[in-house]
Amino acid sequence: MQRKYELMLVLRPDFGIEEKPIREFVKKVSGDREVVELTIMGKKRLAYTIKKQTEGVYVAVTIAGPALKVVELEKQFKQGTDVLRYLLIVKE
Repeated sequence: MQRKYELMLVLRPDFGIEEKPIREFVKKVSGDREVVELTIMGKKRLAYTIKKQTEGVYVAVTIAGPALKVVELEKQFKQGTDVLRYLLIVKE
């Protein structure tokens, strides 16, 4: 069954705002799922300091594919240093 997910990421500011490295990062974490839409909202100031960062690159991604193992995805985000914050929701 094909499911759609919406993923909002706040990446480290030194990650940059170029689409190619961000698209590669999203492909790596989403696995075999299709990246339907990728919107880079740019670098913005954070409301409070997160992991010693005052700015972050905001990215919205729509992913389609088989059911996502959320626990594995959370582990990837917590182990890596590129993601400051994330929010994953199922689109209906």
